[in-house]
Amino acid sequence: MAKTLESKPTLVQISSAWNSREGAPLGRNQYVELEIKKAKANSTAAKLPAAQKPCDKMAEAIVMDGDKRGQTVKVCADPNCRVHHPNTPSPQQVAKERTEERRRIEKEKLAITVRHRVLATILQRVSASLKKADLLTVAHYLIARLSYNQIPAVAKRHKVEVKKDSDSGQELLAKQVGNYDESELCRLLLEISLLDSAYRRSATDGEDILLGVAKRYRVDVENLQKAVAAEFAAKGDKKKAKPKADAAA
Repeated sequence: MAKTLESKPTLVQISSAWNSREGAPLGRNQYVELEIKKAKANSTAAKLPAAQKPCDKMAEAIVMDGDKRGQTVKVCADPNCRVHHPNTPSPQQVAKERTEERRRIEKEKLAITVRHRVLATILQRVSASLKKADLLTVAHYLIARLSYNQIPAVAKRHKVEVKKDSDSGQELLAKQVGNYDESELCRLLLEISLLDSAYRRSATDGEDILLGVAKRYRVDVENLQKAVAAEFAAKGDKKKAKPKADAAA
């Protein structure tokens, strides 16, 4: 094997093991061993398995271990080869997928922001009906049963800062709502009831609770959606303008 490497120093060194360390022979996950066969016709060539087809990146390699130790074989070790790695996305495909994912995230952010804006507008139009003591009783009951994911959402909306060494989020919220008047408590109760719906882009089980309440309170959802879309567009324009300003400086 040493003589072979000495006579052919350009041979690619490969291993029969799946993985290999950096600087060691290439592992099985880094190359495709080829068994080139000549096709009799073009139609037959198209039907050949990938391992039997040549490519521009094909190279001669020597097996450094295992049953084939010392044997020389043909391999393709180029991950961008479209013949032997057809499932590997091209840089253009990766860039396209990233762009589509950014668009999907922006679309989802816009939809969620619209629903939160709808919720905020609904809460502004809620009026008191029960006595404060009764409303507070219901509020404490609901706060104590908030899920793990709901606590930070409600705390943030009510500007309650939950620290690691402080009381729990439920205890801090319960203390704060004790100072609310009847209208504020009514808004809180409806807020907790609509919280899950506000975090969904749309209804998935038929009725959209948030939009149903919005209709009852005469909230113009379409106008809110246009306003939020304009805000997102303005933020996007600022992000695009900033790199140009930095480059000019």
